[in-house]
Amino acid sequence: MNGYSTMTQKGQVAIPKVIRDHFQLKPTDKIYFSVEDGKIIARPIPSINEMFGSIKTKKVLSKKVQKKIIAEAVVEKFLKKDANNS
Repeated sequence: MNGYSTMTQKGQVAIPKVIRDHFQLKPTDKIYFSVEDGKIIARPIPSINEMFGSIKTKKVLSKKVQKKIIAEAVVEKFLKKDANNS
């Protein structure tokens, strides 16, 4: 699956429709960018709602606390992965 796009003067690039459709990307979805072996890699970041149930615990946590924990874990994971690729 391939596609192309042209960068605007502001550095913005549209993701080709075929790729957006394949990954079911919506306008508010987050994308993580990294550089690996001289290539720009773009990965969709799962939403907090998609992450519910991925943390196993016997504690009862409010949704607010769960969202905070998940958001912090997602950021940490991608920062760690990016640091390893630098």
